[in-house]
Amino acid sequence: MAITPQIIVVTDLDGTLLDHDTYKYDLALNAMDWLNRLEIPLILNSSKTAAEILSLRQEMDNNHPFIVENGAGIYIPSKEKSDDFYIHSFGQKREFILGILRKVREEYSFPYIGFADMDVKVLVEETGLTTDQALRAKLREFTEPLKWFGNDRQLNEFCTEIERSGLTAVKGGRFITVSSSVNKGMAVQWLRNHYRLQLGVKPIIIALGDGENDKQMLECSDHAVLVRSSAHELPKIDKKDLIITNEVGPEGWNNSVISLLQQYNLID
Repeated sequence: MAITPQIIVVTDLDGTLLDHDTYKYDLALNAMDWLNRLEIPLILNSSKTAAEILSLRQEMDNNHPFIVENGAGIYIPSKEKSDDFYIHSFGQKREFILGILRKVREEYSFPYIGFADMDVKVLVEETGLTTDQALRAKLREFTEPLKWFGNDRQLNEFCTEIERSGLTAVKGGRFITVSSSVNKGMAVQWLRNHYRLQLGVKPIIIALGDGENDKQMLECSDHAVLVRSSAHELPKIDKKDLIITNEVGPEGWNNSVISLLQQYNLID
């Protein structure tokens, strides 16, 4: 079914499409079903790893491109093989990042613990993930999430130090993620151009997120949906006609997607 205009939905996962506490998306199934029926791509754009998203993508029966680790990499499915991908990366590899973090920690003793420091048992306790999910979460390629124990002054000092090496720290729902100077918005812009070349028209981007690390993604979209969180205050988003959901998590996600599809007269 050809859709005019061509719409693409890009979404954060934790706290947005997935419930903050349970990681379930049951309350979003109605809107997800409509996207599938209308052949509107649902692009997962998360701080999660490729291993995590591949598992979730299979569960959702989602065959579209996806964005990993806060915009550091984009996976484009091969047309020939379902388990083969073209990977476009934007930043430094994790090994480089861990090397910088080791140097900074040795010199300044900043109070944090990273995924590289946590064994699977500790990561399960920190996140509520299952053991299998935690194992996939540790398979990082481009970023290092940190649980921060210090104050804002220390965090500002930490950010200043890692910026000297071209790195940046972004707050998410649970962790601070250290990466190259990339973000979800840069990846969405790249993907928008990818679809434009594929389709011959500039797609309309509907973006949904709940955290500070979703800011650039929301601000570069055509329709931005800020999903209310049960865990933290809403970030400040500089976007005209910003939609803020009344409901939290996947319920707010579902209702806002349905409303936007109705605005385009795609569903009653």
